[in-house]
Amino acid sequence: MKEFNFKAIKNLAKVIGDGISKISPEDLHSVDIASLLNSSRLLNEKLIVLNYLLENRSKNNSTVKADSIIKESDKVEENQIDLIDVIVEEEAKSENPLISSSKHSKSINEIHSNSPQTSLADQFGQQSILDLNKEIGINERYLMTENLFAGDSKVCTDSIQRLNEFENLGQAKEFLKNELFEKYNWNSKSNHVKRLINLVERRYQN
Repeated sequence: MKEFNFKAIKNLAKVIGDGISKISPEDLHSVDIASLLNSSRLLNEKLIVLNYLLENRSKNNSTVKADSIIKESDKVEENQIDLIDVIVEEEAKSENPLISSSKHSKSINEIHSNSPQTSLADQFGQQSILDLNKEIGINERYLMTENLFAGDSKVCTDSIQRLNEFENLGQAKEFLKNELFEKYNWNSKSNHVKRLINLVERRYQN
């Protein structure tokens, strides 16, 4: 089970243990309870994923690779609207219906700049999202952490929270484009990237 980050579990356990050791009736103010709760939640998520991997390994009598979880995520995405490809396709149709699909590839910047008026979520009637944290489940958060944020669960959590708190879609897109795409060198064709952008659009759907 080489693909699982056991070091992260050990680090979280140590942080929690150190925090608990500081708790005393005489000096409760010195303990960062919020940080301790967040570390406990992250540890719980990773243990759930580890249990999932172990159960599947025993069923298949072989080591479960991260791809098996990715395939499960892809099943969830089958009914999701492909955010980037649909925009490109619709633009291509309006310009020339005979343009081949090989010419449909556009960068994330072009897509956003050429379609500022109508979001894909609005266009196709997807249900809006009030809170990204509630919409993104444990397994999907794990996949995003491993595939988009280099395995750093704290950065993943903080980034999703920031994307959840902007005043409008434009600000959220600027954060995606100028910070996350640049820092982690995301591929706009990645299913995980497309899924995250789709969720952000639905978060700010009017």
